[in-house]
Amino acid sequence: MIGNDVVDLRHPSVQPGSRHVRFDARVFSRAEREALSASGAPDRLRWMYWAAKEAAYKVHKKLDARTVWSPRRFVVSLDADLSGCVEHEGVSYPAWIEEDGERVHALVTTGLPREESLRWQVAQLAVGQDESLAARALAVAGLAPVLGVPAASLAVATRDRIPFLERDGAPTGVDLSLSHHGRFVAWAADLRGAASEEGPIAERGAVA
Repeated sequence: MIGNDVVDLRHPSVQPGSRHVRFDARVFSRAEREALSASGAPDRLRWMYWAAKEAAYKVHKKLDARTVWSPRRFVVSLDADLSGCVEHEGVSYPAWIEEDGERVHALVTTGLPREESLRWQVAQLAVGQDESLAARALAVAGLAPVLGVPAASLAVATRDRIPFLERDGAPTGVDLSLSHHGRFVAWAADLRGAASEEGPIAERGAVA
């Protein structure tokens, strides 16, 4: 399984001064707050932590529908290469971050990080696009060639607010996560439960 979250680093909601004075105390563990205090770029690190927490929550919610969003209980550890883990209720999920100065994109998985079954993509919204519809359309367009099927046969549906990919109205077995914030939409997929019409899916990584 996989979860993802994107944060637009230019969005007004993430700018210094926009947060409540107790935001960090409510959201981050002591270890995370200490890392933020020691960081030379705390705002950048803050939203990496936030995105990783959100992505891990999406994974854990799939495994346990009773999961409650309590960000301090999702504890993030990142190495210098922006890979690490998120721990929650005794479970450690591999995590990694992509960041380019414009946005942060976090990915969290139940399997090995960056394994061959994973795909993901981030794109910038066109002016006037609906964020949710754009994320779904981007996922369908990106996954159709990977699965070897027409994009018109795919659709994103939801069950208990969790997205999943259908083909001609039937579940594909692809584990899907969607995110949008500000100027960006993103999706991530774990294909371990699906195969293309040409056989097992072998290549991994971001979709161009």
